[in-house]
Amino acid sequence: MVKTLLVDGDNLFKIGFHGVRDYYHEGNHIGGIYHFVNALKKFLEEHNYDKVIVFWDGNNNASQRRALYPQYKENRRETMNEIKKQSFYHQKSRVCLYLEEMFIRQVRLDGCESDDAISYYCQISQDENKTIFSSDKDLTQLISDKVQIYSPIKREYFKKGDKIKFDYIEVIPENVVTLKTLTGDKSDNIDGVLRLGEKTVLKFFPEIVDTPTSIDDILIHAEELIKEETKNKTLKNLIDGVTKNGTYGKEILDINKKIVDLSNPLISEDGKEEIELYYREELDPEGRGYKNLIKYMMEDGLFKFLPKKDNAWVEFLQPFMKLTRKEKRRFNNKN
Repeated sequence: MVKTLLVDGDNLFKIGFHGVRDYYHEGNHIGGIYHFVNALKKFLEEHNYDKVIVFWDGNNNASQRRALYPQYKENRRETMNEIKKQSFYHQKSRVCLYLEEMFIRQVRLDGCESDDAISYYCQISQDENKTIFSSDKDLTQLISDKVQIYSPIKREYFKKGDKIKFDYIEVIPENVVTLKTLTGDKSDNIDGVLRLGEKTVLKFFPEIVDTPTSIDDILIHAEELIKEETKNKTLKNLIDGVTKNGTYGKEILDINKKIVDLSNPLISEDGKEEIELYYREELDPEGRGYKNLIKYMMEDGLFKFLPKKDNAWVEFLQPFMKLTRKEKRRFNNKN
């Protein structure tokens, strides 16, 4: 069975851009480029993959969720000055050039978040075993018999049967959506039920830890509990759909679920067709080559950060060359 690596591109790039601060060439920061390429190089060196796809957020990627919930990600204000912003987009564009020469597929769809594109790819590629390379816990809901997660920050895998650790609670992947629907997500500016944090969820609904539990299951259980705890404000907030911004009934839970649930990805029909092409079609080698890649690496000064030996660049590129040979072989066999 084909082994496929699905990379959350923006997640990996931001780790390097913001974290690798002391890598410069001719006065220009290259930490984002170096970390992205080096992290992929090391991972492909240790693990054998037949296909690699990098998924990027598209332009206006939050638009579909904002149509459901206008406050979605409104808390994410731009904090970079103009110089840093230019460096960010320059380095990201360079990474995209590198990936083309490395025979690594790239998916970017306008109006679509990378999480949705990754989810749809997982749905249509049942003949592939997939590893999602990301530290984003939202993607852990996709874990299955054929999907595992590798977190580059924690440097560990999460597979079916594992529990996903949040701040105060661990739940099975099947319940990640239920937990986030109830408690919200501060990083995405999604309000949960007022007073219902992770500790309270665990107190009232301990089944969420290891038994698949839906929002309807939670509400039925809450109705039973409130018969005995008639004055419990948290349970009443849950049943009435109360957030810090008002009372919305079950509608707020329905909206939260649509926002966080990737089983029904928010992606256009044209977007689905494009992802299906990346799944079915082989990469045409025409125009791709390592001369271009080496040229880009020299321009960006990456070679000076490699070990000081004669064949350092060959060793660095070896995992990508192995992937290239596989892609060329598949293309030739099909054509």
